[in-house]
Amino acid sequence: MSTSSLEKLKIKKDSDGQWKVILDDLTFTLSDFINRISEQSLHLFKSHQSELSEIEKRAMYLFVNGGDYTNYNNLLRQKGLNNLSPKALKETLVRVAAMQSGINKLPNYSNIVYRVASCESDSSQLYNGIGDGGLSIGATTTANTFVGACRFAFVVVEHAPIVIWTTIKALNAKIQPDSIEEVTFPLGTSFKFTSIRPLDPKKIVAQIDPDADLRWVKIGSKLRPFIGLNLYYENERLPDFYFLSMPRPFRQLILPPLTFFLERSSFVFKLYAMKELKYIKQLPPEKRFQEMWMRSLDASGNYGRLPETIYLTEAEEISKSAI
Repeated sequence: MSTSSLEKLKIKKDSDGQWKVILDDLTFTLSDFINRISEQSLHLFKSHQSELSEIEKRAMYLFVNGGDYTNYNNLLRQKGLNNLSPKALKETLVRVAAMQSGINKLPNYSNIVYRVASCESDSSQLYNGIGDGGLSIGATTTANTFVGACRFAFVVVEHAPIVIWTTIKALNAKIQPDSIEEVTFPLGTSFKFTSIRPLDPKKIVAQIDPDADLRWVKIGSKLRPFIGLNLYYENERLPDFYFLSMPRPFRQLILPPLTFFLERSSFVFKLYAMKELKYIKQLPPEKRFQEMWMRSLDASGNYGRLPETIYLTEAEEISKSAI
């Protein structure tokens, strides 16, 4: 079986109204097929070919560019399947299987990577941003979805009372072909938390070199400017964190054709980012982090609000042989 077989995948409902997945001469229940993808037990994952197929390239491209990661991960959690049309369900099944097959062909990246997650709950059993496990030292959690991270500490601003910044010692992360700063962990990767520290966002102090310039990073298919801050907490150096410098979404203000052009224009982003960088440099260190956070936009296009707590955590990927 190869990835070309995925293009011939079929789905149908049985007499009980349950979805069946047909691949070559094999028939699976929907749950069993999804579990086999997660467990990497389909034969197509055994391929030693190093060259990515077009279907694998497409699946990974849509994961990092089109927002399809939500569809992929909802399918893996077997959540919201009733909301998908038969066509959408089939397409997502194919792409999830191709994604897992594709990342298995990529070389391993073993280094420090960073992941940011937000949590609406203030209970002691915090969602750790990776799997279903809680957030506690020594806890091990296994990814039941595709877990993404960055090779630099990229601040994600969300309206949530709790934000979790995790530094991960990666062993088998895979660099996305079309976005070299983003990595993805294969399904079934296990992590162990080794350090957890709560921070009061109002006490984070930010230094910045007077000569500091923008850092241009390709996120997905777009090159965007970032402003880096050297962060300190109670005189202890934290990892350097970078904020995306992005004006309020153009689509709220102007016509779609012009929006399409401007959102893809590095020049427009540079003008805004240079002005913002100059402003941030003029602020006192104790104000920079808060101001940068609240000037940033969240996923809904709203300006940020400081979380109540930021958890700075450390985790390490556990090798398969150690499990």
